[in-house]
Amino acid sequence: MQTAMVIKWAHRSFTAILVIIITAVAVNFCLTHQPYNDRIYHKQQLTSSLWLYITQYQHAAATDTEVYRYYLNHNITGDPLETLTKTAPFMTADRPDATVNALANKVTVRITGKIYSFSNSVFFYDDKVAVMPVVDLYASGINNWR
Repeated sequence: MQTAMVIKWAHRSFTAILVIIITAVAVNFCLTHQPYNDRIYHKQQLTSSLWLYITQYQHAAATDTEVYRYYLNHNITGDPLETLTKTAPFMTADRPDATVNALANKVTVRITGKIYSFSNSVFFYDDKVAVMPVVDLYASGINNWR
């Protein structure tokens, strides 16, 4: 009888601790994963069905570098930020002046600067048709001592 009661209370305590941990992780995730606070910096048509969108982070501190996010999508009517916040950028960099060219479904990106993240996997829908362009990246570093 005593053993069953100890096991029951140990189980209840363990379950309560797990609920507290899971709740804390969920709250932390919601607080730290807010949507980007960006503005549209540049919009450019690459092909008849492929557009480049560059956004700029608006609240960088004085000592932080600028952050620019590069997106590929179809021509978005209305506010593009609503659509772009639901997708991931294919490149995040500290420079907005990357040269981006496209031929059919192949996109070439040339940039000099710091790249924070890059993915050559881009996916979006254009009138219920899946579009998956191939992205090639040519990057050059910069000399910080000049």
